[in-house]
Amino acid sequence: MLPISVPNDVDKYFYNRKKDIKRISLQLKSIEEDLPNQLLITGNRGVGKTFLLKKILHNQPDYILSAYVDISKIYGMNKKISEEEILKEILIEINKTLNKDANLFNKFQNYLKTMFNTKDYDFSNPETILNIPIPKIKDNYEKISKFVMELPQRIVDSSDVKGFIVVIDEFQLIKYVENPEAFFWLFRSYLQNLNNVCYIFTGSVSKTADIIEMINGQTGAFGGRMIQINIDPFTEEETANYIRDRTDIKFTEDGFERFYKCTRGIPAYINTFSNILDSNVEYTSDMIKEVFFLQMDQIVIMWLYVWGNLNDYEKTIIKLIVDNDSLSFKELLTMTKYSSTTLSKYLEQLNNKSLLKYNRDNDYVINDSMLKSWLKNKKRPKVIIQFK
Repeated sequence: MLPISVPNDVDKYFYNRKKDIKRISLQLKSIEEDLPNQLLITGNRGVGKTFLLKKILHNQPDYILSAYVDISKIYGMNKKISEEEILKEILIEINKTLNKDANLFNKFQNYLKTMFNTKDYDFSNPETILNIPIPKIKDNYEKISKFVMELPQRIVDSSDVKGFIVVIDEFQLIKYVENPEAFFWLFRSYLQNLNNVCYIFTGSVSKTADIIEMINGQTGAFGGRMIQINIDPFTEEETANYIRDRTDIKFTEDGFERFYKCTRGIPAYINTFSNILDSNVEYTSDMIKEVFFLQMDQIVIMWLYVWGNLNDYEKTIIKLIVDNDSLSFKELLTMTKYSSTTLSKYLEQLNNKSLLKYNRDNDYVINDSMLKSWLKNKKRPKVIIQFK
């Protein structure tokens, strides 16, 4: 079975991506030279950004520490998010990193005690870092943000550690804090003065999403200074090699061509589709097509969660675009009967969730053809098939 989520044993299941590893690792080397780059890693949903970054962090030498912050955990629990909660999550992940080294743990436990005792923090929150209660962030945003942003550099300066990497996954959810522009500027204002700290922002966002402009556009917080790297799907050759190396599945020539056309080289789809195929069958193009439509819910499992978390306004917009292939703002305004303000709001949200993009005519289209195929397939009658 191929993994459908990021496994604990990264090395066992990771495949290829040598070029991506090389170019990202090259940028990360700058933290050892007091010239840290800040990175923005983008790519389609399911292309393997999280897996890739965890592999790269896993490969770092012992003198480079890292913390992996998944913002979706916060948003998923509360359906909302705040700047303070993100800062707190960064603290919690730094705590997990320090817990792996007894000497660092003890050293910074004393440091944090001193810091917390000299600040006006509210200790009513039961969660802890280094066995010290994390302060409830109330009317202390300026102090706690300064503390969190400077902590990785303090760890480097006070130990044998040479660099600290912080990954912010699903960064597009920062769009939903009270003041996202100011929050990105907070990161920029501190990071430009830290010599050995690299932040990697990553998420599934379309290239036209305004969150990209907000963080790294010419008028954004980082003003185009972030190193922006897009992770591409597997090529047809890479997909064929992956299937051959990791499975016993057999295809005719046209069968594999159909398989690649269905998955488009996106590892999440390759894995879920492969897991439902029988290694005792040689699949032709027609057979792959039939299995694809019959078992689509299992193949697009990641979209079931995304779709389930959309509101009725968003689902209506998506369904209309699926049925019409593409629609202009004016056409959507007429069909939905939403106000211009309401429509703009939900189109922006769908864009930031990487569900929509613009075509050459600047009309809205579905960003992922698999989502489009799945929604169309939901209307099709199901037929039971058997292969002999």
